[in-house]
Amino acid sequence: MKRVSWVLLVLFTPVALAEAFGAYDTGWQWGTAAWDAAYAAAPDALAGWTAGDLFASGNGIDAFLVRPDEKTSWQSGLPGLDRAYALLPATDGGYYLGGTVGDGGTDAMRAQTDAWLLRLNPDNEIVWQARVGGPLKDEAKALAPAPDGGVYLAGSGEGRVFVPGNGGRDVFVARFSASGKRLWGVQWGTDDDDYLTAAAPDGSGGVYLAGFSDVDEDCRRVSERGFVLHYSAGGKLEWVYRWGFDAATRPKALVPTAAGVWVFGETDGALYDTFAGGWDIFAVLISGPHSVRMGVQWGGSAAERVNAVVWDPEPGGFWLAGSTASNDLFGGVEGGYDTMVVMLGDDARPGWAWLRGTPKNDEAYGLAIDSMGDLWVAGLTYGSFYGENAGQADAWAARLCFDPHFGPREGPSRCDNNK
Repeated sequence: MKRVSWVLLVLFTPVALAEAFGAYDTGWQWGTAAWDAAYAAAPDALAGWTAGDLFASGNGIDAFLVRPDEKTSWQSGLPGLDRAYALLPATDGGYYLGGTVGDGGTDAMRAQTDAWLLRLNPDNEIVWQARVGGPLKDEAKALAPAPDGGVYLAGSGEGRVFVPGNGGRDVFVARFSASGKRLWGVQWGTDDDDYLTAAAPDGSGGVYLAGFSDVDEDCRRVSERGFVLHYSAGGKLEWVYRWGFDAATRPKALVPTAAGVWVFGETDGALYDTFAGGWDIFAVLISGPHSVRMGVQWGGSAAERVNAVVWDPEPGGFWLAGSTASNDLFGGVEGGYDTMVVMLGDDARPGWAWLRGTPKNDEAYGLAIDSMGDLWVAGLTYGSFYGENAGQADAWAARLCFDPHFGPREGPSRCDNNK
């Protein structure tokens, strides 16, 4: 109980700091002696999973949802294993959570799992939940809005999920109604292991999926080859685009536009430009298998990671959340990986960035933008990021307000209400 009360104290006592470049952040950190991490963000809400008594008495591995501004939290407390990796606001003010669920057995961390979809109402009560999977290990990593208040659940699984597998892991997507009825489910794969990393609506009721294939030749790993799939609202595969045959290509985030879908990811070679080292970040606009705009690539001498990207119409550019280990990109890092939130132009090239870190690894996984233009960021830290580290990895979240028009603070902006 003492540990829980400490966590709640951190939750409801935010830390506010003024940063350079007209950026203001309010942050929270939550932890137990076990593993805790936040993987997804929505405006005023973060989701992830904990192996401890983070917001309630734990029951194996639990999913959680936190609303810092409303000072509310929810921990699943279901038996066995349940993890949340994706979060999507529902039309009634509640939320969809996507992730994995499994029976506890003797070792919950290694339990066989199904993909899991959960709907919470605005009072953090479970309305319904659904499972998708076959006899082996399956997981969901992404959600996207579907027509009529429904939701797409996307992930990857071993063997049969909806049809016999193509070899190794395949990706899948299932469409659910707002009442929890599964309308259809489809599966796609190569003869290698295929991993789902992102999903996004196409603007016409369908859905884009992205991920990569872990390519083996003669039992030797060769590369990671990216793919983008486009499905109609009825579950028809419209097109497939694959690339990355000369360098590893790992798509991680999707941003749909009227011209197609922007794909952001990581590469370990000269995919679109000179390779800087470690892992570089790339972006490319795709509107079909034969309609690809030449991409961009940037990075430092070490590794950069991208986990989430959103479009901001006010400055007319993208925000990217991830991490960097490079001292020659946006400035020196504090530890192995520092968290970064980067402002990109409409051509996906970087302008300036907000960096925050500790002497240990710190990473951002979730990113969302609210109606005021503030960013909500979620991640994990092995250090004391916004509070004292409680043990292993802690979850953290921040609300960021940037002033990209003024650079250093020289006049009024939308940040004024958040100081």
